[in-house]
Amino acid sequence: MSKLKIHFESDQEHQVRAIESTVKLFQGYTKRDTGFQLGDDTVANMDQYEMLDETWLYDNLLEVQQDNGLVEDMFLNFDDGFEVTGIDSWRYPYYTCEMETGTGKTYVYLRTIHELRKNYGWGKYIIIVPSVAIYEGVVKTFKITKDHFASLYNNETIHLTQYSGKNISKLRSFANSSAVEVMVMTIDSFNKETNVIFKPTEKLQGEKLPYHYIQETRPILLLDESQNYTSSKSREALRTLHPFFALKYSATPTEKGRTSEENRELMNRFYHLSPVDAFKMDLVKKIEVLGVTEQNNLNDNQLSLMLMEGGANYGLGLEAKLNVIKNGEVKTETIKLRKGDDLFEKTNNENFKGLVIDEINKLLGVVFFTNGTEYKVAEGGDVTLSKEEIFRVQIEETIKSHMKKQKQLINKGVKVLSLFFIDKVANYVESDGVIKKLFDEAYERLKNQYPFYSGWSAEQVRQGYFAKKKAKNKPDTYVDTSIDKKTKAEKELEKAAYNLIMKDKEKLLSFEENTSFIFAHSALKEGWDNPNVFQICTLNTASSENRKRQEIGRGLRLSVNQEGKRVTDEGINVLTVIANESYESYCEQLQNNYRESGDAAPPTPSNARKVEAKRNNKLFNSEAFNSFWKKLCQKTDYKIKIDEDELSKLCVKKLNVAKYPEPNIVVVKGRFVMTDFKITLKNVIEGVIKLEILKSDSDGNEEKIKRNFKVGDDLAKIAKDERLKGFKIVDAKSDEDHSEIVFSDKGILRTGEAITFSSEKGQKGDPQFKQQTQTTYPIFNFIERAEEATHIKRTTLVSIFKGLHEDVKEKIFKNPEGFTSVFVDIIKGTLADHIAANVEYSLTKELMAYDSEDMFPEARKFPQKELVDGSSWSLYDQVQIDSDIERRFVEYKLNEDDKVVCFFKFPNQFKISLPKIIGNYNPDWGIIRWDENEKFKLELVRETKGNVNPNLLQFPNEKRKIDCATKHFKLTNVDYKQIKGDEVKWW
Repeated sequence: MSKLKIHFESDQEHQVRAIESTVKLFQGYTKRDTGFQLGDDTVANMDQYEMLDETWLYDNLLEVQQDNGLVEDMFLNFDDGFEVTGIDSWRYPYYTCEMETGTGKTYVYLRTIHELRKNYGWGKYIIIVPSVAIYEGVVKTFKITKDHFASLYNNETIHLTQYSGKNISKLRSFANSSAVEVMVMTIDSFNKETNVIFKPTEKLQGEKLPYHYIQETRPILLLDESQNYTSSKSREALRTLHPFFALKYSATPTEKGRTSEENRELMNRFYHLSPVDAFKMDLVKKIEVLGVTEQNNLNDNQLSLMLMEGGANYGLGLEAKLNVIKNGEVKTETIKLRKGDDLFEKTNNENFKGLVIDEINKLLGVVFFTNGTEYKVAEGGDVTLSKEEIFRVQIEETIKSHMKKQKQLINKGVKVLSLFFIDKVANYVESDGVIKKLFDEAYERLKNQYPFYSGWSAEQVRQGYFAKKKAKNKPDTYVDTSIDKKTKAEKELEKAAYNLIMKDKEKLLSFEENTSFIFAHSALKEGWDNPNVFQICTLNTASSENRKRQEIGRGLRLSVNQEGKRVTDEGINVLTVIANESYESYCEQLQNNYRESGDAAPPTPSNARKVEAKRNNKLFNSEAFNSFWKKLCQKTDYKIKIDEDELSKLCVKKLNVAKYPEPNIVVVKGRFVMTDFKITLKNVIEGVIKLEILKSDSDGNEEKIKRNFKVGDDLAKIAKDERLKGFKIVDAKSDEDHSEIVFSDKGILRTGEAITFSSEKGQKGDPQFKQQTQTTYPIFNFIERAEEATHIKRTTLVSIFKGLHEDVKEKIFKNPEGFTSVFVDIIKGTLADHIAANVEYSLTKELMAYDSEDMFPEARKFPQKELVDGSSWSLYDQVQIDSDIERRFVEYKLNEDDKVVCFFKFPNQFKISLPKIIGNYNPDWGIIRWDENEKFKLELVRETKGNVNPNLLQFPNEKRKIDCATKHFKLTNVDYKQIKGDEVKWW
């Protein structure tokens, strides 16, 4: 069999858009023709001290930001300041391309090099990487994309220089070459004066120092994982290269702004592909989390520490995952620690008494405490019986998921890989290593159920990737690659470990290679990924949110088959994270962050089939629809009126009767009960689905449910068990012994097969007593915080506070943070209500820029769970619904009403402008209907809610939006109303 070769696609829209956006940043530049040169003359992108016009660059940035729907910056930011050596300074523009992990950032910037060469003639590029891992990953990607790019760009010569202090003589050829020159460098190779690049060398004779050769080329910098270069030290290093400009690439870019808004403004962001975008566009694998946790074990108080660089005046610190006691409850939290910190004071947990940090040794990766205790960073502590049991379940579930996935994908030619991140190397490499032992036992027991693996031993299918240290007449030892500060020898060992995995990337994808299970400590946390990693098992305790995302990112790429081609069949690309508690917390926080940023949370991983909804062109092209759409696009403007006296009175009234949280020490006693579920499909006969649901818990309780279901049934609702959420039947096929059903979020279940899972949800602790604390706390400047959060004048806020009853004011001494939270929330809510009630709308002569062809394409794909059948008067033959209320409204009202001329669900992109504190508004339904006498057509917008009384809506902001929308639609002469959807006369 020929060696597997990964194929690359040149027409992926998100990548092409990112590349084209980069090119447009410099549109209008006259192509530079360097021509063929002899001798030692430097071939540069730009003359040594020539600069581009900043106004022109800014205008181009604005145009690109507009094209990509991004917030337009007020000006173009530059990096400006001193260099590493001497007293020279440098100034250059930079731009940020934000792309989610797994969507092809490296491909994008490598192809961007070709496009910039083709359009503008520039030929000198330096890729800056933060680590050896990413260095090797870039080199690997360069090599495997070379033929692909050669076919796209007429075999243009492009040369890669892998910079190191040992081959510094290559800088001369880099500077003098007329071909496209690309150099890869780690930031550590030029960020201090002691680097060889700043020293005279016999390898480069003459007056020039090595770095002068780079400076003269005015290189274009491509900053991979750009969030790593925001320190003053890194910025100085980048300036020293005298860049023409820099392009920053990252999934999590950041600049050092004082606020998140300022951070964004400093980026010069010209392209943005968010995680939510990547999920929606099916560019990465969906993520499902199988959490294996233990709750209410107050005796297992292990430390989980990670080194971190603190902010100004903070120095070297730790990020710690600790059991913290708050209000009498133990909660696991991530906190920051530094030298001198008392862990008991930080946590209120007596198990940490006496642990005061004496020294944090970055070189050794050890934390020393004043009582003589030592703790190795990132090892997660000893393996207790409790921890070993969690390891066992995690490993078993990973192997099961892996083998099931391989069985599912064998006919697709997809080799399945699983990646384990372990807590410490010794737990795998030693003869009695607990992780290796647990894996081998589970694998040998489970492999007989899957013929694909029955002929291979555990030792044949697993491989550890660690830096190995050889010693004469001694057993091999392993280096902890997570320690940032390493010796030269350790760096070489680390490089060897990376090479092993990097250079065998294609081999791992082939069925000819037995290795399917990969164990790593920290060598693979970044810079490496493999498209066929379908399971990531986290046996470490990663307290860093960024590290968790890095590790999950190792498996986000879409899978490839034995021909090296991407496989995009529905339901295949799902990454299963077999996680400990910290990973579940991470996923929850990640979704919360999406909501806070205004994006919808990524959908729950789903194998439900997608259905293409087709547009009714007769309706779409009709005069009635187009006239209605034009009216819907009428733009209104608004003026905000605030009566500060009235607002103050309202706030005082609400704050005087509000409930304020008071600190309590709560002691909760509860047992941890794990419930196992097994759902088996017995058969499907003429639409009748027979399922068996077996529930058994660790207390010895067992319950079996056998009953008939039909398409549309939700197991969670019927069984009244929230743990079955996601098991809604959306499709069924009857085929004798090969019947199958499709669940909304849990994939396909076939006859005779079972879905098994465990859940810890549904358990409640038993509070023993609650004791109010008597402590008082110093008061911080809560008025300033409220001013920043509400944008209300300080004088008004002070007036509101002064108007409170004395006993209410005194509550701030009990709990300043809790008081401030209530104070701010109530004022913000009252302000939003006040604005909604008093905002005045006016009709403009403009139309909103919503093209009907863009809003309603000829065909749209939706998950099957979100669709119901339309009618001859629905704009699409399948209608998207977001709730059971909407389902009933479509099926029993709109579809059955023959007086309806046309109806449609407003696309999510359609927004009506509302005051910022309320947020923009997306209506539900647009409807054209004949009146009762069929004499004229009614043009209607209907909002379907569970309660027709706006004051009783679940979220107050829904009422505010409806109040504002009512004013907007009144001016446009569109009949607008909120309904429940079950009214006899809903029009």
